[in-house]
Amino acid sequence: MKCPACNKVMTCRTGEYHYTESGLNNVYLSGVEICECTCKEKMVAIPSVMELHRLIGIVLINKNTPLTGEEIKFLCKNMGISGKIFAEVIGIDKATLSRWENDNQVVLKSNDRLIRLAYSNVRGISKKEIKRLIEDKFREIKPEQKETSRFTIPVEQWAKQNMCAV
Repeated sequence: MKCPACNKVMTCRTGEYHYTESGLNNVYLSGVEICECTCKEKMVAIPSVMELHRLIGIVLINKNTPLTGEEIKFLCKNMGISGKIFAEVIGIDKATLSRWENDNQVVLKSNDRLIRLAYSNVRGISKKEIKRLIEDKFREIKPEQKETSRFTIPVEQWAKQNMCAV
C-alpha cells in the first residue's frame, strides 16, 4: 500500500489499535491491519464500522458501573438521534444532557437505566436480551463510578470480509 502523504510504500502488520475515533478513550481493537510509513503517516483498516459501534454499544449497556459522559455521548450518537431530540424523549432539557455528557452532573440511576433501555430499543436488541438486561444486569450496576476500564475487541467479533480504511 502506498502512503497518501508521501507516496512511499507503507509497512503493514496486524496488531492492536487504540480506537479513539469512537469518542471513547478505553476502546482497543485487536487483529486489525495497521500500515505505517517512514513519514509517520498511519492507516488502520477497520472493517464493518457500524457493526463495531453496535458491539461497543452492547458492551456499554451491559457494564456494571454507571455510564460516563463520553459513553452517553457515544450511545446517543450511535442511535442516530440528536441530543435535543434524545433529551426530549427521556424527559430532560438539552442543558442537562450536555452536563451529563461533559461529566458536570451526576446521572441519576433511573436515567442511566433509561438511556440503556432507549439504546437497546433503538438498536434493535432482542426482547430476550432486554429482559436479561433488566432482570440481571441492572442489579449488577454498582453505584460508585470507578475509572473507566479498558476493553479490547478482537476483529473476529464484528468484522465481515469487506475492509475499509479509517
